[in-house]
Amino acid sequence: MHVSMIPAYKPVQYPTESQPKGYTFELVRAQPIGKNFVLTKYLESRGILDVADGHLNEIYYRNRHQTDNERPFYAIGWKNELSNWEFANAKGFKSSIGAKGISVIPGNPHHTALFEGYMDYLSWLKIKRPVPVPTAIVLNSIVQLRTAMERIKDVPVIDVYFDNDEPGRGCTKRLMETFPYARDRSDEYHGYKDYNDKLMNRMEHEIHHERAGPKR
Repeated sequence: MHVSMIPAYKPVQYPTESQPKGYTFELVRAQPIGKNFVLTKYLESRGILDVADGHLNEIYYRNRHQTDNERPFYAIGWKNELSNWEFANAKGFKSSIGAKGISVIPGNPHHTALFEGYMDYLSWLKIKRPVPVPTAIVLNSIVQLRTAMERIKDVPVIDVYFDNDEPGRGCTKRLMETFPYARDRSDEYHGYKDYNDKLMNRMEHEIHHERAGPKR
């Protein structure tokens, strides 16, 4: 089956000083996706493998405090605007190598779409396929909301795709109190926690129908 590719946009990166030694994790190496079987299957299970190239990397890292563990851990990683790695492993553990920050994926500068997580951003990119693509901002953590709000204060069109849970709705409420013209787009995945939850549910239904076969 042919899958049309969605253009990938490189994250905005700014020069930073070398990583302070106080952070827990250190990078061993980063490489393109598709080489690690476990991580590839993880992206497949999330429904975003076909749109991940150019956005995500496989990263190998160590815990600075576990000196007896010579074998590095591995995870899916992406850059934040501080040029540090945000990451998530196949078991759901999320953290960063260096300071956390928002991720900015450049697009139309007059239109911004905001997401809590990178998987939700890629799920939206796959399902919605917007043309032209707005600039996307991924919080990576809801504590980064204030930073994101500073970045969008001069943007005339703002779409908000935060989670349909209490923290996500709280972030949406706070943002829209400051930017009343922003549009809450959570109705696009009504009944689901987030965009990736909707995508994964759709995949499950497609698999079920394929296995069931055509009705006679």
